[in-house]
Amino acid sequence: MSKRYSTSPPPPCMEDFLNVKPVAPWMSPVEGDALLDALHDTIRTYVIADDCYVTAMVLWIVHTYCYHQFHYSPLLLINAPERACGKSVALGLIAELAHSPFESANITVAALFRIIEMYGPTVLIDEADTFLESNPEMAGILNKGYEHRGVVVRVETIGDRLQPVPYRVFGPKAIAGIAMERRLADATLSRCVRVQMRRKVQGETVQRLRSADRQKFNHMRSQMHRFVKDSQQELAKGHTDMPSELSDREQDNWEPLFTVARCAGPRWLAKAREAALSIKGSTEEPQSMTNSLLADIREVLPGRQVLYIPSAKLLELLTNDPEMGWSTYNRGSPLTVRQLAKSLGAYGIRSKTVRMPSGLTPKGYEIREFEEVFKRYLSPQNPSDLTQGEVTAVD
Repeated sequence: MSKRYSTSPPPPCMEDFLNVKPVAPWMSPVEGDALLDALHDTIRTYVIADDCYVTAMVLWIVHTYCYHQFHYSPLLLINAPERACGKSVALGLIAELAHSPFESANITVAALFRIIEMYGPTVLIDEADTFLESNPEMAGILNKGYEHRGVVVRVETIGDRLQPVPYRVFGPKAIAGIAMERRLADATLSRCVRVQMRRKVQGETVQRLRSADRQKFNHMRSQMHRFVKDSQQELAKGHTDMPSELSDREQDNWEPLFTVARCAGPRWLAKAREAALSIKGSTEEPQSMTNSLLADIREVLPGRQVLYIPSAKLLELLTNDPEMGWSTYNRGSPLTVRQLAKSLGAYGIRSKTVRMPSGLTPKGYEIREFEEVFKRYLSPQNPSDLTQGEVTAVD
């Protein structure tokens, strides 16, 4: 009997979907500021976004070639309020320029951490709004992969035994989705450099990415390799002079990008600073429930020159403003005195018996205890001296 051969194509392998072939560095030295300017112009050619977001994308793309130099690799969040804002185009453009890109959507956790361990790619996840919210384990991989020591451990069958196996998940990752600020946990959002997309209006034009000159992209990738190679010593120094307006986590996020910008020259370092502060100003920093409560307490207390306030009075001030949300906190019912006490207790603020001018002695709070907590856990505000004055309590 003659041997039969299958005519079906061989199954695809991971290398077919990963651009992991090494790119030769550009043959001659590369001017950093000229390279970053060219990247900026290229992104502008295909994407509609404010300049601060384009700057962030440029610096993040370059950091994918040298992320091993840093302690942190921030997530790049490409966010859009609704469809047709160009988020997938932006992610596709990053795939053309970033180091060893791997594009996917709705990837499983098991596949993701194995791919990162084996290939060390720049992971690009589109349509994250459709699955990430209901997949907390995936969010855990993203959070762990933010820090260079990030690993996940799984039990694997090795020979005839079950053994714990660590997988390194540190590396650059970009995710794109719609209204991601409502779908990502605070812990994940805080690790992101956020890029906000918008629809183009009449008069704004962009070119189609599918008709782009791929050779130009290849040249840029080669130039980034050369720039990073020639800047190894400077990149290793990091960047410590971060804007004080940024929180500690925001400084961690931006430090690799500031380092890249500094290596490109003072003009790009200034652009990085401007972008970081502009993005901070246009996106709300994630807040826990208790942190939001603190902020609202600070809002209702300023100007009250008092020493004590009863728990019931503080609760009344919070629930009287419907925009704060405390009047409907419990599925339509207001925040309770017990919930208030429990939330403030986490910051070391305890209710106690306070003596009021009327002679009553209800449970309440000593207002000076809030001052130190406001300084530690809230962003600065015009100071109000809450402890001076003749009034000692609010009935």
